[in-house]
Amino acid sequence: MKLMEKAMGAFGRFAAAGELDRLARDNELLREREQTAVTYIRRKINQLLLVMGTLPLRPEELDDQTLLELDPIGIIADSFAQVLDHLNQTNDKLKLANREIQAILSAAGVGILVVNSEMRIEAFNQKLRELFLRDEGEIIGKPCYELLCKRQDPPESCTVEKVLASRVGAHLTAWEFGDRLFDVAGAPIRNRYGDVTNVVIVYHDITDRVRTEKALRETGEMYRNVFEHASDLIQSVSPDGTFNFVNRAWRETLGYNDAEVATLTLSDIIHPDHRDECLQNFRQLLAGARIDRVDTVFIARDGTPVPVEGNVSCIFANGSPVATSCIFRRVAPRV
Repeated sequence: MKLMEKAMGAFGRFAAAGELDRLARDNELLREREQTAVTYIRRKINQLLLVMGTLPLRPEELDDQTLLELDPIGIIADSFAQVLDHLNQTNDKLKLANREIQAILSAAGVGILVVNSEMRIEAFNQKLRELFLRDEGEIIGKPCYELLCKRQDPPESCTVEKVLASRVGAHLTAWEFGDRLFDVAGAPIRNRYGDVTNVVIVYHDITDRVRTEKALRETGEMYRNVFEHASDLIQSVSPDGTFNFVNRAWRETLGYNDAEVATLTLSDIIHPDHRDECLQNFRQLLAGARIDRVDTVFIARDGTPVPVEGNVSCIFANGSPVATSCIFRRVAPRV
């Protein structure tokens, strides 16, 4: 009986020792799993912090126990929620700004084109399509010189190439497209590193203006030719009294050549006895008064009096006098 009791006691102690060993192994396994979990959590927290632009946590700053108690993942998740909310608000504002820009571009009376550094089209407004690309299908991504210049490579006068090469704005006057003329201006768009990533090109149709200017020049030359060969003395005087124009009859009558006329003023050709009255009429004309007829006496280069009569008027621009125009004919001296 005693032998049985001793055997049972030994077995119990052996069983207890085995249980303790098992529990010790289980505890060690749990500690390893906990450490693995903590290491994973710390690594992922640091990864999230780096994404947010924050320095990672150091073990001496936050031990494992405190790390779990503070729930940093929850804190970071809340921060990300705030960041995403802010980004959504920013995106809404950007969408609104983009719509406003598109409205402005659509309303612009000039053609606007945006190309990348490879000269491929990234954006354009409706006016540009109307001017150059009415019959084109797909436009985005195609080289601008193929669609606009109808070439396989950029022309020598390419504004886009000039901007990309110089990294500053470029300007091209009187660019021809079909029977139209355009004023072309280009400007670079840079990224935060200063690299030119895009070029904006603005096309302004100047055909009508150029044709009008040409017609005005031709008309002016025609009238100048008529005035030059007229028998009357014709002169145009600026508000400061210098001569803008005198015709051949004027020069021959008064005896001055072109170089000498450039040095004269109105008072130089008026006879001293008539100078005050004539200059007073001149000032009244500049002030807006109407003077239908003028009788005065010029004085030639050699001192000969030249009695004249004629009509005078003043040309105004934006309310300011630009020049007086006068047509005189010689008359017999008064008796």
